[in-house]
Amino acid sequence: MKAISFIKKHATVMLAGAAIIGFSSFKVIKLNNENKDTDLIFTYVPPAGSPAPYSDTNVKNTANWQRSSTSCSDSEDQEVACSIAVPSTSTMNSGNNIDPSKVTIETFQHSTNNYGVSPSSASTPEYNDPLNKPLDP
Repeated sequence: MKAISFIKKHATVMLAGAAIIGFSSFKVIKLNNENKDTDLIFTYVPPAGSPAPYSDTNVKNTANWQRSSTSCSDSEDQEVACSIAVPSTSTMNSGNNIDPSKVTIETFQHSTNNYGVSPSSASTPEYNDPLNKPLDP
């Protein structure tokens, strides 16, 4: 009897407490979504003087990818490496370099010694939005 009487007296307070907890959980979910990893754009810069600037080895070398503010176009022929989006947590030096211990760049062969960048096949992609460009004649 005392329990029922207690519940009746304090039902409003318990309901208010439940509402506060419920609305607070939405705020936590919103904060978690805002703190998601941001992707940084990197464009491929062929090494100077290389006889095969778009070789498999060169394209896979993370040192040949430079931070950029824009990605390449997906409306052009997708033939040789151009740009990728890398999560900021997979970069080094304040986001200016790709961390080779966290990102393995995958390629496809367009023609002899000319490779493009393929989508990451890792279960959690190591990079996103791989874009290529036409091979210049």
